[in-house]
Amino acid sequence: MRSSNYTPRHGTAAHATTSATTSKRAALRAAVRRPVVGGAPAVAMLGSVGASVAIGEPSDSTGVAAVSVPSPSTDAALADATRADTARPAQDRRESNVSRSASREQDRLAVAERQKKAAAKKAAAEKAAAAKKKAAAKKKRAAEKAKPISERQFTDAEIKQIQGRPRPYGKQLLGEYGWGEGEWSCLMSLWIGESDWRWDATNSSSGAYGIPQALPASKMATAGPDWKTNPVTQMQWGMDYIKTSYGTPCGAKSFWDGNNPHWY
Repeated sequence: MRSSNYTPRHGTAAHATTSATTSKRAALRAAVRRPVVGGAPAVAMLGSVGASVAIGEPSDSTGVAAVSVPSPSTDAALADATRADTARPAQDRRESNVSRSASREQDRLAVAERQKKAAAKKAAAEKAAAAKKKAAAKKKRAAEKAKPISERQFTDAEIKQIQGRPRPYGKQLLGEYGWGEGEWSCLMSLWIGESDWRWDATNSSSGAYGIPQALPASKMATAGPDWKTNPVTQMQWGMDYIKTSYGTPCGAKSFWDGNNPHWY
């Protein structure tokens, strides 16, 4: 007959084993139900608890397997990891912004360099064109000056200069008409007496005008349309008139001397 205080021979050990297993499972379920701390830290903790149960770490006094509880240093490491995860996108954005700014600055500098080169090229082309134009004008002036006085086309500036000193041009015209040096003194004296070699000399009584004192003044239009202001045109008309009427300046001067008042 079995006593009420009888304990089976292996009953206590089996019961203890069952209780320990049950406690471990409860601890695992409790660990799983804990709030998620963070992606990586939570997985690490679950792995730690699972490993502890799997390898049968020593149980505490209640028979439940001991679960590793994060220490203050572990909490600090997890906080640092969380802050690093949070700060990383901001750092990435800053680096991206810096990269974009550098790229934009490079583009701006490249554009500025292209514009600078284009401006320099344009300036060089304009300078070359101006130099070419200047050289062509100089060559044209030289060619024009090489022409006989009677064939030249004078600029307004040149005409103004001739108005101040017409005699040298008159002497050159003298040679074009085939007259020698001896005729120059006669011509010079003749036109000193008529107008003193002034291109705008006007006889108030007769209306004779210009260096040769053409009468009427409009006769000189046959030598050129600029007869009113161009001394060369006036002198050409005067020499044509002398050659046709008297043959030479000295012939005209002789006729002029024989008339009182003087005329030719």
